[in-house]
Amino acid sequence: MNYTAKEIILTWEDILALIKKILDEIKEAKLATPAEDFEIIAIANGGIIPAAIISYFTGIKPINIFPVINKRVFRCNVPTLNPKKKYLLIDEIYDTGKTIYLVERYLKGIDYLRIFLLKRYDTDSLLGNHLFGRILNDPRWVVFPWEKQTVY
Repeated sequence: MNYTAKEIILTWEDILALIKKILDEIKEAKLATPAEDFEIIAIANGGIIPAAIISYFTGIKPINIFPVINKRVFRCNVPTLNPKKKYLLIDEIYDTGKTIYLVERYLKGIDYLRIFLLKRYDTDSLLGNHLFGRILNDPRWVVFPWEKQTVY
């Protein structure tokens, strides 16, 4: 991670290290075995890339995109989830809790584990099952490698 006065800038190597930590915890707890019993829910937009990487390494192929854009859920695009399945609910950061609160209102009766690459503060009250790669304890803006502006 690179730090500036205003930002924490993550590299792809940082992302892979965070995901490796999460995958080790999943493996240790045998949470995603066998893979065919699980599906992934990726929170748009930030959770899509981490979800794809986790899918690749776990062998969990079904990825459901949960449509949250600018803190709004687009109900017409909410995936239909099977209450007999188990899910990994993936987002890039747990910050204020607003996004996860919006999503969880649609997940009644669904068995899921929350996964965040980063958690903003150690004191954040996040109830229930969750895994995270790292606690920041830092208010600076986080820049993920897929957010960098590139002109083509």
